[in-house]
Amino acid sequence: MRVFAAGFRIQLAIFRSAIGRVSIVIALPFHVLIFLSITRHGGRADLDQQAALAPALAGMWTMSLMLAGDIIDADRWNGVLDVVLAAPAAFFHNLLGRCAAVGALGLLCFGESWLFAVVFFDADLSFAHPFWFVAGLLATCLATAATATVMATVFVLGRTALAFKNALNYPVYVLGGVFVPVAVLPEWSRPLSRLIFLSWSSDLLRAATVPGAMKDAGLQLAMVLLLGGLTLAAGVWCTHAVLTRVRHTGRVMTS
Repeated sequence: MRVFAAGFRIQLAIFRSAIGRVSIVIALPFHVLIFLSITRHGGRADLDQQAALAPALAGMWTMSLMLAGDIIDADRWNGVLDVVLAAPAAFFHNLLGRCAAVGALGLLCFGESWLFAVVFFDADLSFAHPFWFVAGLLATCLATAATATVMATVFVLGRTALAFKNALNYPVYVLGGVFVPVAVLPEWSRPLSRLIFLSWSSDLLRAATVPGAMKDAGLQLAMVLLLGGLTLAAGVWCTHAVLTRVRHTGRVMTS
């Protein structure tokens, strides 16, 4: 736990010293502006919650994707990656703490999106089912941190994380149901969508904002936690495999 907590604190300190790494926080209000302008122009103020939710989910995913790569790239450029990998403290525990800070920072995306919608559009963003919304939001943060851990571990083997980050952005937006519900996607894509935790998160969070009885809320929450747990287990395995390879070859890719 000490290693985990140290990693968490280090990553927060990095955020404070390099605000450019969380540039999505600056871009997010413009995304909210686009979505809410569309719904208001169409006379669908009843979709304000969904219009504010989509940029928040997209921002959380983009932030985790960008910062997971930056964890490794920054350590590599600063010449400390070899030292971190060779340190007696468990690399995975340190990495998990740093990725947990990334997941926690994703909560800012929701707060910022909601605040912008309320202040500038006078949107009514009341929650019909606050318990399920908060539970889904926290589960999404946990799953995001677990996913960031896997990506950051795999990025150790590459020369740069940029190509991976660019490739994983929009496919996950679409298959994860961030912009439109999974139910309206082509039928052939739905099995793939259900392998992405965001598809369950987006369904749960959208349903929590709509009055009326919620269907399958427990299943949706359980699937977010299950996929997050499986991803975390994959992170443990990937870390072991990567460290074994690095120790066998005696070198880490340099940029």
